[in-house]
Amino acid sequence: MTDVFRTFCHISEYGEAGYANLHRMIATSSPLVLWAPSSRLVSSPDCRVTEREFVALVERGTVRIIGREWWLTGRAGRNGHPWEGAAWTPLIDDAVKAIALQDASLPRNERRVVIAEEEQGDTWARAHVAENPGLAALLHETLLAPDANLHFPVGVVETARRHSEDPIGLAERITRDAYNHDAAIARSGTRTPFLLDRRDSRFNELLRSVRDASDVQFPNAGSPELSHSDLAELTSEVLVVLGHLENGRNNSVGKFVRGEGHQLLAPWMRYSCESIGRTSAASVRGEVIAHLQQEFESSRLENSWPEIFGTADSLIGSSGTTAGVTEAVVSELTVYGAVGLAAGAYSIGKGLAQRLGYAAAPYSGPQWAFLYAFGRRASGRRRARLQLTLDNLGSTD
Repeated sequence: MTDVFRTFCHISEYGEAGYANLHRMIATSSPLVLWAPSSRLVSSPDCRVTEREFVALVERGTVRIIGREWWLTGRAGRNGHPWEGAAWTPLIDDAVKAIALQDASLPRNERRVVIAEEEQGDTWARAHVAENPGLAALLHETLLAPDANLHFPVGVVETARRHSEDPIGLAERITRDAYNHDAAIARSGTRTPFLLDRRDSRFNELLRSVRDASDVQFPNAGSPELSHSDLAELTSEVLVVLGHLENGRNNSVGKFVRGEGHQLLAPWMRYSCESIGRTSAASVRGEVIAHLQQEFESSRLENSWPEIFGTADSLIGSSGTTAGVTEAVVSELTVYGAVGLAAGAYSIGKGLAQRLGYAAAPYSGPQWAFLYAFGRRASGRRRARLQLTLDNLGSTD
């Protein structure tokens, strides 16, 4: 239950799309903290985490939960809620309630399920809007612009339209929600949120002065040089990388987090955020992909003579002739050419078998990417395939 890279997501704000990314957020985080998750949406078609797996992840502290008491313990209130996703699912919610009560006496940062205090955003928002009369006009004009739905979260724009005749009421509602959202992140013990829609980042920029004026105190975690909007950009970007690494595979995230891959990925994310923060880049967009590409380009597949000869013998035995080995080698060179590697620099007799993936090879780059994509450590062919994936990501970012 040690914190390595604690993240937060207000997951139900994103509906089924949020739960389709749940397995990637779990893989990236240690731990992942979810605000009032919907057990009904855990069962949605695109969610790769099963109900039993979700409960097991909460039990072991890989996933943590924070929410209001009525949400975490009130079955009748949940079932009577107008939102369909609020419905109580006994397999998940009975277990979550039991864990909340069991952990209630532990220090807050050690609890697997935390019952949050009542919200304070209403009082703060009214005072803030009254002290800043220009805020109501700014939010009203910006959120009701004809193209607002292209730049801001859909729910926020819908709220603005419902309050179009009441600019003051709109400003109080928007600032209240922003305050409560930030307070939830801070109470989760993190300053590293997942924002799964780029429009969220634009909305954060609109409310920067509101957030700067609030009394929400974020913990000093991750990189102090980065705002939580920047951190959200980085964490969101790594989800894109993981989506491309999956390449249609549907492996269990529970198995991944119990293995070496998760032990490598979460520290890599923490280190990446800290190191990117120290660069003082004007924009963090694209930095995760660039960081991973740089590590791939500077990494090495080292030679191991006993493994090379052993592999060559096994290949000759399976193909019958050294010509069979040569044919296999030549066919694989096209993969290397596709990613710009100087295939001609490698001799068949010294290391090429490893670089083509016919033998395991010591590798100095990030192994988590191989373990996530293939469930196995680096080899030449796997490196070529991942390098091509990163090249494609870099060209389309």
